[in-house]
Amino acid sequence: MISSHDFQELKNKTLKHFWGYDTFRDSQGDIIDSVIRGNDTLVLLPTGAGKSLCYQLPALLQEGVCLVISPLLALMKDQVNQLKSKGIEAEYLSAELDDFDAEVIYNRCKDGLTKLLYVSPERLTNFHFVQQIEEIQLSFIAVDEAHCISEWGQDFRPSYQNIKDFRKNNPEITCLALTATATPKVLEEIKNKLELNKPNIFQRSFKRDNIKIFSEEISDKYQRIFNILKYAKESGIIYVRTRKDAELLTEFLHRNKINNVDYYHAGLTTKEKNERQNSWNNSDQNVLISTNAFGMGIDKDNVRFVIHFSPSQSIENYYQEIGR
Repeated sequence: MISSHDFQELKNKTLKHFWGYDTFRDSQGDIIDSVIRGNDTLVLLPTGAGKSLCYQLPALLQEGVCLVISPLLALMKDQVNQLKSKGIEAEYLSAELDDFDAEVIYNRCKDGLTKLLYVSPERLTNFHFVQQIEEIQLSFIAVDEAHCISEWGQDFRPSYQNIKDFRKNNPEITCLALTATATPKVLEEIKNKLELNKPNIFQRSFKRDNIKIFSEEISDKYQRIFNILKYAKESGIIYVRTRKDAELLTEFLHRNKINNVDYYHAGLTTKEKNERQNSWNNSDQNVLISTNAFGMGIDKDNVRFVIHFSPSQSIENYYQEIGR
C-alpha cells in the first residue's frame, strides 16, 4: 500500500509529466484525492477551471479504465485528441466507427492499455456495449456536463437517465459528476438521479477575472461584425440563434473578403463538422459562426473573443458559451 506522502508525490509527478504544471489549481488536488479514495464526488467549477483534469489524472493512477460519459461527439473527440497528444491512452466509441475499430478499442480496454473510454449516455443501453463492459475492469465513472440530467436545464438529455440503471449494475464503482452550470436545485437533482452516495461536493465561485463583457446597441449587426473581424486576426466564436443566421452571416463576410470564417451547426454532415472543428482547433485566427451545437466543453486556450450575434437561450447557456 502506497503511503500518503508517496501518493501525493506521484500525483504531482504525473501532473508535471503529462500536463507540464507544477501545482494543482484551486480544489483539483482535493477532488482527485476524493476520487482515489473511492468517494462519490460532485464538482461544480466554472468553465475553464480545469474540470477535465479531475478525472483524467486519477484515471492514470488507478488500475482499469475510467468510463467517461459525455453528451457530444465533438467534445469526446476534442478530449481524446488532446489526451493522445500528451501520450495518454484514450478512446471514444461512436456510431461512426465500424465493428472492427470498435472491437479493437474494446480489446485494448480489456488488456488494460486504454485508461479513459469516452461514450455517450445513449450507449449505456446498447446490448453489445453492456456485454463488452462486463469484461472490462472499470476504475470509476466520470459524468461530464452532469447538468444534462436535469429536466430544469436548457441542455436536458433524457438519455442521461440511463446512467442510474448502469450504476445499479455496477454498484461498487465510484462516480464523479462534473458541471460548470448548475443552480442549487439542479445540483440536488444531479445527486438524486445519479444516486450519489454521500458525495463530497466541491464548489467554486463563478466569477471569471480573465473575461471582460461588453454590450452594444447597434442598428447594423452585419456591419459591426465585419468591422470587428477586419482587425481582429485572432481565434473566436460568433454565436447565432439559427442555422440560417450562421450561413447568411458567413456568406456576407466571405463576400466582403473576410475568409478566415466558417459556419457550424447540427445540419452539417459528420465529415463537415469534423473538418471545421479540426480546422478551428488547429488555427490561431479562424472564427466559427455557430449555433449552440458547438461549444460545450470545448477546450481551446487561444480563444480571444466570443460574440453573441443573437441572445443565448438562458443565462446558464450564456455563461457557458462565453467561457470557451
